[in-house]
Amino acid sequence: MTLSALPAGALALALLSHTTVSAMPEQPHALTLDVHEHDGTVEIQLIGHSPRAQAVSYALEVTGQSTSRHRGATTLAADTRAVLSTMRTNVGADWCVKLTAEEEGRAPYEITRGPCTAG
Repeated sequence: MTLSALPAGALALALLSHTTVSAMPEQPHALTLDVHEHDGTVEIQLIGHSPRAQAVSYALEVTGQSTSRHRGATTLAADTRAVLSTMRTNVGADWCVKLTAEEEGRAPYEITRGPCTAG
């Protein structure tokens, strides 16, 4: 039996069974956090790294014994790692680092680090 002799539904099924669909994996976020805690102090680096040039904006909030905030916007160069912000602060046992980021063509996202508590 040839493909043209198959009923329409069977033809579609036959074609699908021979078609390989590879889903594009989602690209990693262009903005990431590098967080280190030592002796009650937290150091946070906001890192930008993108395979293509693109505009990004961000809001970084660090809570602990006090609250620090940093907002910014920049254009990342393609394939170039950049430290966009470095913050150091004394923290208690309950601290949290929260990054809210936006990239061109993607939905906003959040990254949190530390023993954040709901509040």
